[in-house]
Amino acid sequence: MDEVLRKKICRLIAGIVVADDDLDDKEEAFLDRMMLKFGIPPAQREELFPIVDKDEAVTEMKSLPADVQQEAFTRLVEAACADGQVVPEERAYLEAVGAAIGIDGKGVEERVVDALSRA
Repeated sequence: MDEVLRKKICRLIAGIVVADDDLDDKEEAFLDRMMLKFGIPPAQREELFPIVDKDEAVTEMKSLPADVQQEAFTRLVEAACADGQVVPEERAYLEAVGAAIGIDGKGVEERVVDALSRA
């Protein structure tokens, strides 16, 4: 995965963790871990802005290659569950991007339940 794709995924993650206008410490730590995992130094954090909202996220997800879409969605679910809860704004974000890549509401919910049980 190239740097452009890695940054897109991190922008999506940044979008979901602030979807409710509240960045929990656990969500921020998750974003930091993902940036490190994807080789994006903390000094480049500002490059993730502006953060994408759920409508922009749909467009971004559709632009990703199919295999990257699945990994990105998995990371989005993990990000939404990082603080041990999924608020309505995060759920709406997941449902929108999930639908964009062919994951129905039931599939989204199953992934959320699984991620919450591991969080």
